[in-house]
Amino acid sequence: MMDQPQQENDSTARQPHAAATFALSRTDVAVIGLVCIGIGVALGFFLPALGSFAATFPIPFGDVIEKLSRFDQAWVVIARPIIGGVLGIISAFFIVASSTPLVIDEHGITVGRDDDHPLRISRASFSTAYFDGGKLTILTSGGHQAYKGDVEGKKTAIAEAFTSRGYRWGEI
Repeated sequence: MMDQPQQENDSTARQPHAAATFALSRTDVAVIGLVCIGIGVALGFFLPALGSFAATFPIPFGDVIEKLSRFDQAWVVIARPIIGGVLGIISAFFIVASSTPLVIDEHGITVGRDDDHPLRISRASFSTAYFDGGKLTILTSGGHQAYKGDVEGKKTAIAEAFTSRGYRWGEI
């Protein structure tokens, strides 16, 4: 019996890639939230020390800051960290909301969230993409700049996602 060479299965190379999504994960959102809340609570807790320290410098309203930091009633001592935590939640919300997700698939590119009027660029109208000054720039086939801005994800991973799906990628 002769061993027949087996033909390699080429079907994996021909199958379309799954969409590459670059966005904050739930873990990222949780970490951002916890860090912002922690910083807010810590600032609320250490406000008297920070106010006294800041008042030693020639800053505008230094006397006012020092007087505000000297409030030491029980309800104020309790309220400062709570207010700091609430401000931390608000800042975490704005940080997460300001991130721009990017989805690259076989049919086109989507920049932004589905619930916030995302920019959709079809494969037919796409020309090239590259990073210019740290911002992703996407050009259409007519040479118009369709998008220039920040997106989630590492530059090398984004470049790989474009090139592995057959999109033209260039660097300036």
